Amino acid sequence: MKLLYPVENFVFDTPTELQNAFSDKIKTSGDIAAFEWLESTAEVNEYSHPQTLNFSWEIDEEVSVFEISKYEDFRTSHIIKTNKKFCEIGNFEVGQKYFWRVNGCLPRSFTTLNNFTRFIKIDGVKNVRDLGGNKIKQGVLYRGSELNGEYDITETGKKTFLEELSIHTELDLRGEVTGRFDKCVFGSEFNYKFIPYCAYSQVFEEKAKKDICDIMQLFADEKNYPIYFHCHAGADRTGMIALFLRALVGEDEESMYLDYALTTLSCEHPYSNADLPESFVARTTNAGNFIEFVEYLEKYAPNKSLSEKIKAFLFDCGVTTECMEKIVSIIKK
Repeated sequence: MKLLYPVENFVFDTPTELQNAFSDKIKTSGDIAAFEWLESTAEVNEYSHPQTLNFSWEIDEEVSVFEISKYEDFRTSHIIKTNKKFCEIGNFEVGQKYFWRVNGCLPRSFTTLNNFTRFIKIDGVKNVRDLGGNKIKQGVLYRGSELNGEYDITETGKKTFLEELSIHTELDLRGEVTGRFDKCVFGSEFNYKFIPYCAYSQVFEEKAKKDICDIMQLFADEKNYPIYFHCHAGADRTGMIALFLRALVGEDEESMYLDYALTTLSCEHPYSNADLPESFVARTTNAGNFIEFVEYLEKYAPNKSLSEKIKAFLFDCGVTTECMEKIVSIIKK
């Protein structure tokens, strides 16, 4: 038995080179310049999946039992049985040490870089990210596209969703849900919550203020975690909720804006019979609808940080201090 790759103490960067380059350009040149660079560089329309790591080994036995764990004693681990001498793994947490072995041999370790963003691949689904990695714990909150409709989670995706990520609750924010779209893909026993929501200036309307109270109550219940929340493409309505949650834990504006802009890496137009071609759509903080949203927040906490403005807005909606504190106690690092 011989473990070949990765070598001991290998350091793995979970985002792809393009994801890192896009994030860096947002930080250095702004999101509009980053979008223009992406359009001129990218060859396809979907870049929301993380990089995978290829493991390889030499073995005399016909069957290999590959194990990978965050614990050196492998008290919990992901196991793959194969007749091959390699496998490919993704969806690693950022800033984490991992241990791996084959057929119970002496383990080898590697670490992942402590990046801001943990990109996730769920087969059949797009634009999936873990909100954790900065001030939020990893593995408790996931944002992404719908699981059924124009995007449909596959059986492989369901296994990732339920077994690998252990997601307990699906929060469906789609306002246009009709017919089969409002049926949970995991069956009637799964914890499926349908609370239609909106984005940008519409969040200040009275109905939306009531809806956000219901949504925040869901996040304040520890029994619901881990939670996957989505609208259609996981962009605007989902982006609003992600922004609110990041505000509650006190993330800085740069981090909050970066998470919003990263949705640009995912295709927005999946309709096979639509006139619109598949293309990138910029999620930019310089867009009129986003600027209007942020400007309107000013009245809730003048001259304060974006985080403080959002918390004041949520309080005005009827979200209690106790509710917000409970959410923070569950999700903050």
